[in-house]
Amino acid sequence: MDMVSLSGVIPVTAVYAGVHGLLAVVLANFVLFVRLRPEAPKWQADAAMRVQGNFIENVPMALLLLLVLEIQGLPSAGLHICGCLLFILRCLHAFGLGTIPKPNYPRLIGAQGTFVLLAVMAVACLVSALT
Repeated sequence: MDMVSLSGVIPVTAVYAGVHGLLAVVLANFVLFVRLRPEAPKWQADAAMRVQGNFIENVPMALLLLLVLEIQGLPSAGLHICGCLLFILRCLHAFGLGTIPKPNYPRLIGAQGTFVLLAVMAVACLVSALT
């Protein structure tokens, strides 16, 4: 029986899984860096852990939705828009929450934008499955 190669089947999702994997490493190291700095304010260590935790809560679902959309045949331009937006929104959230002690627009846009993007991608998955 011949084996079917799936190499190169999901190139767009592979790019954004890799990019977000690297961002996860950066965020984890930021937590370590802030926690080991004795002069760092207490709020910053807590915020860094929240940035990383929020990333871990939201990005896997977004990447799963991106994967489903790619398998369902969404045009690559739409996939790249979703992947780029996710990266930008997560960076905004990390910057806003991890470096500014008060409520701020980068944090708000990053968090709420991620939720909107997840909802849009989820609806797109449903539409692609039901049509």
